[in-house]
Amino acid sequence: MSVLASFFQALIYPSYLIIHYYIYIAVAAVVLSWLDAFNVLNNSNALVNAVRDTVRRLTEPYFALFRRFVPPVGMLDFSALIGFFVLLFLERFVPNLLYRLSGAAG
Repeated sequence: MSVLASFFQALIYPSYLIIHYYIYIAVAAVVLSWLDAFNVLNNSNALVNAVRDTVRRLTEPYFALFRRFVPPVGMLDFSALIGFFVLLFLERFVPNLLYRLSGAAG
């Protein structure tokens, strides 16, 4: 097995985990935005603000990619939904691609 094939095989599981956990962060961003819209969050709490700010900084650039093509319609923002579909696709596609690039498929 070549070094490049070993490298691709070593990237399979980490790439899956990164995408998988980013899906959870994106779900947290959507839930936090709903809680913020309905005034459920305590905005004076420093921990709540820190969590909301961190999640927003992690997800906003990703969702902004889709907002260029699908702008918000009234109160509904479909960029998160499209982003979830893309992440679910990538969660399967990237590890499979790395597996095939490693030559392990035969």
